Amino acid sequence: MVEHGRSILCNKQLKAIAMSLEAFVSKHLDLLYLEHEAEIDENRKLYASCSLKELQERGVCVLNLRLGGHRTGLCGRTICTFEHFWGKLLPTNLLSSGDIAGVALSQDKSENILASGIVTRTTEKEICLSFDESFDLLEIEENTPYQLMKLTNDVTYNRLKRTLLQLQKGDYGHSSTLVSVLFGDQEPSESATFKDSNWQSHFLFFQSELNDSQKEAVMFALKQKEVAIVHGPPGTGKTTTVVEIILQTVCQGQKVLACAPSNVAVDNMVEKLSKYKIRLVRLGHPARILSVVQPYSLDALLKNSDSKDVINDLYADIDNVVMKIKKTKCKTERQNLRKERKILQQELKLREKQAVINLLKQADVVLSTLTSASDESPLKHLPSSHIQLVVIDECSQAVEAACWIPLLRASRCVLAGDHLQLPPTIISLEAEKAGFSISLMERLLELYGENVTKMLTVQYRMHKDIMNWASKHMYQQKLVSHPSVASHLLKDLPGVEENESTSVPLLLIDTTGCGHWEMELADKESKGNEGEADLVTLHVHKLIASGIRPEDIAIIAPYNLQVDLLKLRLANKYPKLEIKSVDGFQGQEKEVVILSLVRSNSIGEVGFLAENRRINVAVTRAKRHLAIVCDSETVSHNKFLRTLMKYITQHGDVHSAQQYEEELKLLPSNQPAKLNFKKEMKKSCEFSTKQSEKPKAHKKNKNKNKKEETSKLSSEGKYSTDGYISAKESLHTSTETENIRKEITDTIKKFVTNDSEKSYSFPPTLTAFERLVVHEVAESLGLLHLSVGEKAERHITVEKKCTDVQLQPIPSTSIEYDAGTDKQCLSKDSEVKSSETNFITVLPNCFQHTVSLLPEKECQLCKKSVPSANFKLHLVQCERTVKHKYSKKTDGSSKLLKSVADDTDLDTLLTKVKTADNRCNFSKCKQSIVTLGQLCTFCNFRYCLSHHIPEVHGCGQAAKDHARSTIRKEGKIYPGSGKPQKQPDPAKRAQLQLSLNKKISELSRKRKVNKP
Repeated sequence: MVEHGRSILCNKQLKAIAMSLEAFVSKHLDLLYLEHEAEIDENRKLYASCSLKELQERGVCVLNLRLGGHRTGLCGRTICTFEHFWGKLLPTNLLSSGDIAGVALSQDKSENILASGIVTRTTEKEICLSFDESFDLLEIEENTPYQLMKLTNDVTYNRLKRTLLQLQKGDYGHSSTLVSVLFGDQEPSESATFKDSNWQSHFLFFQSELNDSQKEAVMFALKQKEVAIVHGPPGTGKTTTVVEIILQTVCQGQKVLACAPSNVAVDNMVEKLSKYKIRLVRLGHPARILSVVQPYSLDALLKNSDSKDVINDLYADIDNVVMKIKKTKCKTERQNLRKERKILQQELKLREKQAVINLLKQADVVLSTLTSASDESPLKHLPSSHIQLVVIDECSQAVEAACWIPLLRASRCVLAGDHLQLPPTIISLEAEKAGFSISLMERLLELYGENVTKMLTVQYRMHKDIMNWASKHMYQQKLVSHPSVASHLLKDLPGVEENESTSVPLLLIDTTGCGHWEMELADKESKGNEGEADLVTLHVHKLIASGIRPEDIAIIAPYNLQVDLLKLRLANKYPKLEIKSVDGFQGQEKEVVILSLVRSNSIGEVGFLAENRRINVAVTRAKRHLAIVCDSETVSHNKFLRTLMKYITQHGDVHSAQQYEEELKLLPSNQPAKLNFKKEMKKSCEFSTKQSEKPKAHKKNKNKNKKEETSKLSSEGKYSTDGYISAKESLHTSTETENIRKEITDTIKKFVTNDSEKSYSFPPTLTAFERLVVHEVAESLGLLHLSVGEKAERHITVEKKCTDVQLQPIPSTSIEYDAGTDKQCLSKDSEVKSSETNFITVLPNCFQHTVSLLPEKECQLCKKSVPSANFKLHLVQCERTVKHKYSKKTDGSSKLLKSVADDTDLDTLLTKVKTADNRCNFSKCKQSIVTLGQLCTFCNFRYCLSHHIPEVHGCGQAAKDHARSTIRKEGKIYPGSGKPQKQPDPAKRAQLQLSLNKKISELSRKRKVNKP
């Protein structure tokens, strides 16, 4: 295990492991700064390059919000609720509980943030933010539009920096020995021994279901004096083992601080520990804690403490004072109320502080995230020697600097995790290459190896066929499946029918040679694969139809763009179906996992799929069924992925995507309209740039996932249909182009020399490029070339010309020229539609003498001679041109259009136009508007006084949209309306009032009194 762990680290990272404490702190301070700057720079570029509307579409900003309400929370925090300004549902966004969001004016693109707070709750209609006690609620007005913008979290950076500086100072207290051991300055002490030699025989475990490897890990951790590492591969019950270690430590009368890098991992420990009679306190912001463990949060415990009555009264008093502040207009009174609120908040803070100290001292286990265990947390109220053991779960997912925040509070630690799964996420590539992603667990495994480590070997999650690959290639074949899961399948679940999909643990749907090429956004590096997305959708439909619940299925994709494409197809129909990236699914498990690898290109590029740990995480999430959709030829360029493909081929079922072609045709097109895709990957020198821009017709077929069959010319000029073609395969090299052109030319020439054949039909399997070649060759040889049929049956027919040209009816319901046909080779008026049959002829430029053989008619509108075959189409187009020239938007002008079409006298025409301009443009209104007429600014027509209002003559919606736009921009509908920006000067107001009173008095004296 340790040897394999070493193999995944590069030489530079190995050098970074062995270093002194001083060198570690100095280096990590620099790397921490690089990481923080990279995060800030990423956000800055995003906000600078995108408009507010684009930011909202990306989910990092929500516009047009107003303050819906407010209340007082723990420690004097102010909880504000924001809702849509017009009462609509909020747009989809990335704001979630625990994120930091800034409040700014809705149309303000600058960095002028009025206030920032923590998101406590998000729903479809509102977002709640928690502000600290220094927040002034009066800065947020109720009837003003605001925006919420996701901000970079500086709190974590500052806490990590302070911890590293504390390490640098060297004041560790009772953690000195632990620090020396973890940096290699001192060897770990020998394991503790128990007085009773037979202690193992009567050792009582709180969890009786522990297996032997778990029990050994628990006893090993209890005996270690400084550090113990529990290596838990997927599904081996790592958290269960950690919980047992905590329970045994509490049983010995010691205090424990349990941490993890994520809130979900901490809540998982709280949920497992809550089953036992020990005192728990969960630290952290209430917004970041799951509702299941809320009763153990510090906020909930405070509300139920002995001081709850006094604290609740203070909450109510603060809320009342805030309401008075908002209502009063007197500046002096407002200042007094603010002072009163500040005094109440200070008293509330003191009483809550004392209650917090009592709760923490009485607690057996305090649980928090790594960064929440800093000196800014409630833990600062505890003595430095209060905690004896620090337990860090999922240690391999955290940067080492974060682990040192809780480690400086204890003399002993237990680290649990799996360094062969995903490492901590690092934004800065420079910091990652320099070793910032190396976790404390990895470094200690290199430093001490088996001396401080115990590995769990029995897994309770996966079918043995799913597990064996990971066991062989990641865990040195040490994993074994528990009998309860070794052979379980989907068909064993209640209500699930037995079929091909539910009877196999491993399934590979191979898209090699089927044209499901990867795509990418024009402005992003993220990639997607619509063909794979459709195949995944089809497999999900089959599983659910077999009785699998949507909540038991997870779809994992390595790229966010592919996640979006999959959500577009499945999220609305199956809201309980989980669709996430690999990074977002670590630590979870599902009965079914469908993995889309996305990458499919001609050069075998796999991108960050080459990260072995990422693939290990994705594969080991499945319990009963793992389905992988990929291009095996592309991904097999990577050695590690090639072992996975080979393993599934030997131990699972392999299907070709070609088997699903007919079913894929029934799926609707689901490409997002807002996404601007690149048409194909342009990374292979095989494909010319000029040709890559031609096949536009394939775009429609791509969206519908209908794959055209490859057309191959045989020696007899026939076309075979063995194989499929994609947009990428339709791009040929110059050599391939000449070969195709030569073969098609030979086929058509052979048809021309055969006097017995009057027509020749090409199969409907031609590509767009091949259809274009057929049209060009037929045109050059003077043949009639027609596109006949609909949809999949559409094909090209080539006919010989004769001196006596006769138009034959074609029994097709729709005859159009192919999208790939060169427009210069076709006549503009080549199609005529009739009520019964369709007639068509093609007259190439090189055979103009045949036109004279066709009967002609004279158009009465334009006086041109038109072939009779095209006369009806020409007449329709000519009438449309006349109507468009004199068209009006209203019904009243339609009468004028009719008269204009029938009358060619210019004087009569001008008279009628003038008459129409002098009358109201409202339908059926003949009122004159020469003197009294109003022009509508929305439709630019004049109306009488009875119909000039926009809502009356049909521009009501345009008027509403204009009013809303004006309100959003200026805050008022018209000049003089709206709320004044500020109160007038009191002195000026008094002067105006005095002038008004004086004027009123003068007018009163001049008033004549009526005599009785």
